[in-house]
Formats: sequence, structure tokens, C-alpha cells
Amino acid sequence: MPRRYKLVISDLHLASGHRPGRVNPHESFEHDDKLVEFLRYYSTDYYEDEEVELIIAGDFYDFLQVPTSRGFTTQITEELALEKLAACVAGHPEVHQALAAFLAAPAKRITFLMGNHDMELVFPGVQAALRHYLAGDARDPRVQFICDRPSYDFDGIQIQHGQQLEAVHYVDFKEPLLVRRGHPPLLNLPWGAQFILRVLVPLKRERPYIDRVRPFRAYMIRAFVFDWWFFWKVVWLALRNFIETRFSNFRHLRARLRQNLLMLREARVYPDLGHKVRQLFERNPGIHTLIVGHTHVPEVRQFERGRLYVNTGCWTETISFDLGSFGRASAPTYALIEYEDTESARPTVKLLEWYGYHDLFREVRR
Repeated sequence: MPRRYKLVISDLHLASGHRPGRVNPHESFEHDDKLVEFLRYYSTDYYEDEEVELIIAGDFYDFLQVPTSRGFTTQITEELALEKLAACVAGHPEVHQALAAFLAAPAKRITFLMGNHDMELVFPGVQAALRHYLAGDARDPRVQFICDRPSYDFDGIQIQHGQQLEAVHYVDFKEPLLVRRGHPPLLNLPWGAQFILRVLVPLKRERPYIDRVRPFRAYMIRAFVFDWWFFWKVVWLALRNFIETRFSNFRHLRARLRQNLLMLREARVYPDLGHKVRQLFERNPGIHTLIVGHTHVPEVRQFERGRLYVNTGCWTETISFDLGSFGRASAPTYALIEYEDTESARPTVKLLEWYGYHDLFREVRR
């Protein structure tokens, strides 16, 4: 009897790729070959006939870092979202070919969750186009999208991207699109996404690493001492963006006050979600395992009554200013959910790191 497996990855942040001899400062994903190996491993040989579901828990794409025919804009329509998807597919052809090959193997399927960097997946046209890229059929049920709710729940396990645990990136799943009479719908971007588009994306041309540094406060202290003019540029752009986006409409100012205070209190690039996870377990007694991404920090933590919290980390490089993990780090981590032959057994959940094959060389793009 074939066994069942589920793989959970998140935060790969595929953008429009690099061009030969040219570095794209808005591209963070450098592990195309490792991801291709990963997908091949779990769809051939031992796993060829096994039931394997690949669950991509948000931010597979970094659409916020992909320019359109209108540049980097917060006014994102389905037409512009399709431009971004086409650019990502063209920028990472081997990855999408490997996803298609994975899906073509017996008993394989792919589930996409929407993250705060790839909200464009909510558009029906984007979902149809991605199904067509991967399966050759815009309606193929082997590719499903979880974009109408924040989590994917099954067998006592909840998987979500994690943006709902932060006020700054909180997505309104009841109204993901802003419908305007006589105009195409626009993405209802959270403030954090607007901050990335209006502040971090322009700054990446000067400091390509700025969105990969943690903790961000430590970086800003260093910038104040050693990069003074850039420090004040960040402060000015951040303050201007906050005032323009949060205080421009005085009719909604009172309603936004509590959220503004929450955002300021929680503001950080890589938050610790431990206390939010504990609260979620308390509110949902039927969940024994919570798997999230978003923070880019891989983590396994055991809570009371055998409850397990797993953060799948990310497949992009991070730069740490913490003394315990100082320096650059890049660890392609993922969660493996394995079902025993008996239906009643609780599935085993592990956090693993993909090493793949030995690399003789890899192009340096930093």
C-alpha cells in the first residue's frame, strides 16, 4: 500500500530572474538547481508511485519585486499580475519545468497558499495561467489555490503563511480585491506590501540586501553610525509612506488608530511569532500541529499537550546581526509530513534541510 507524504515549503521569493552578465537587485532566489533536485527526488525512484502533495505555504513568488509595464506600482490589476507571472516563469524556466514534471508523476499534486508577497495569486486569471504553465490545462484540479482563507487545515494540522499573525501584513481575505465601478479590480494590499513597494524596492537599488537583514533595528543602528545619509533616507521614506498611507483619509483615521498603534508596536522585519502561536493553539483545540513561514527563520518548538509549531524558514539568503547567528545564512528548509499505513495514526512532522547533490561551483551574484 503506497504511503502518503506532504511537503511544505515557503518563502522562495522567485522574481524575474537574472540575465546573463547582469545582476537583478530585486531577485533573491538563487537555488534553482537545488529546487529542481528536490522536486525530482520526491517524484522519482522511491517516491514515483507514492502519493505526494507539495504545499507551497506562501511567498513562492515575490511579485512585489517584479516590475510591470507601469513600473513598481501599488495599483495592481489582473493584467499587471499576469505580466508579473510571465516574467517569473521566464526568469526561472528550469523551476517551472521541474514543477510540471513533478505534477506529471503519478499521484502528485500542488497546493499554493497566498502570502503577502504573492497576493496576485488571488486573481482567477493568474490561477488559470499558472495551471496552464504547470499542467497544460487551466482547470486541472491537481493544482489548487488557497486564496479565500488564511489557512489550509487537515488531520489536526494547520498550514498558513503567517502574515495574519502580524498587523502590518494582515490580509483582508473577505475583501482581497477593491472593486471600482468602471475600472478593473485592484489588489487590496496590506500596509506592509505598500511599504515594500514604496520604500524597500527603491532602496534595493542602492542596498540590495536591505530586505534580508535581521534584526532590522540592529542594522539601522549600524547605518546610523556607518551609513548616516542612507539611515536618514530610510527614516524619511518610511515616515512619508506611513503618513501618506495611514493618515491621508481623515474619515477612516479613527478606525485606523488602533491598527496603527499595533503596527508600530509590532514593527520588525523578522518577528518572533511565539506568543501569537500560543494564542492560536488556545483558540483552536483541534489543532495539534501549526506550520507557518513568513519570518524566514526555521524553527521547531514544542508547546503544552504535545502541540508542535514548525516554521519552514526560507530558501533565500538572510543576513543576521544577532551574535548567536551572525553573518550570512542560506538553508533550504522544508517540512515533511509522513502518514503511517494506519488511518488512525497521527502523521509525523519533521523540519528538514535539503542538501541535494554536491556543487562544484555556483555563480556569485552579490
